[in-house]
Amino acid sequence: MKTKIVRLWYFIIVWPAFFILVTSAACWKGEQSMLKADSLKLPETIAGWKLEAPPQIITRENIFDYLDGGGELYLAYKFNRLLVWRYRAEKESDEEILVEIYEMQHPDEAFGLLSLDWTGEPAILNPEVQPPAESPAAPAYTALYGEGLLRARVDNLYLRILASRESQGIKETILKLGKTIAVQASCLSSSRPDILKLIQPASDSRWQVKKDRTSYFHSHLILNSLYYLSHENILHLEPAGEALYMEWTTMATTPGKSARMVIINYPEGQKAEAALTEFLRAYVEERSENIAEAQLVLRENAIKVEDGWLGWKLSGHLLALVFAAPDQESTKEILQQIVWK
Repeated sequence: MKTKIVRLWYFIIVWPAFFILVTSAACWKGEQSMLKADSLKLPETIAGWKLEAPPQIITRENIFDYLDGGGELYLAYKFNRLLVWRYRAEKESDEEILVEIYEMQHPDEAFGLLSLDWTGEPAILNPEVQPPAESPAAPAYTALYGEGLLRARVDNLYLRILASRESQGIKETILKLGKTIAVQASCLSSSRPDILKLIQPASDSRWQVKKDRTSYFHSHLILNSLYYLSHENILHLEPAGEALYMEWTTMATTPGKSARMVIINYPEGQKAEAALTEFLRAYVEERSENIAEAQLVLRENAIKVEDGWLGWKLSGHLLALVFAAPDQESTKEILQQIVWK
């Protein structure tokens, strides 16, 4: 009898706790723990809308057929595949709700897609998921709604739910669909890229981050859409590395001043050094005359170019660049707010 009680206690308390622990530990560690878009269950009907057909499956090979001119964006964020569902209004109408679920290789990629545009009304899709801690570098939002469009990240999935027209009640329906998807998530917390932890603004600094302008990326094509540098990949950005684009602004005591920053985490220190060398020769020589050669070989420096002050610092595999700063002191003050390893 005692043995049976012990076994019962094990299966009721110990085994579920062990399962949760293993699932949580595996959640962010390996590819096998990533959510699969085709594992999701969407309702056949919802609030007067009916699912039209099984989902359309878009792969890396045919993404340009579906997204004319937009496929490069998702491929730059390690895209696996896309599933597309369509809902039609049950009443006589040509209205449609489009549900796009992008399956990415890692939650960081879903964060990156959302970080390209922080506009909209924040939404909570799964109250069981713990929101990420406040960061001085980026908003904590995981879902944003505006004008008939919901954009969200759920684990390694990036969601876009779009109504063809923002009619009465459409917001509630879209959010309900988003919640239906989000509650099927495997994890109990929402992660963010580790590179964000490198940004630690000093409370007494006049320079502070504009959090709603922070974007995470890997590709120079994405960087050029945020802040154009060159049609060539002069910073040697690659999928194995990661980068942030950020905007900084001065406090109310000195209003109206701004600067931009790009910080890149390269896979190796040698790649970071080679990238800085090419960047300085390709970028600086076009924008400033009479720059001494000695200035272009320093691992940390600031120089005046045509659009303001350019500052940089290289440390190991980390490279940070400050653009369009108002003065030399500002570049130094911004670079000091990075945790250098």
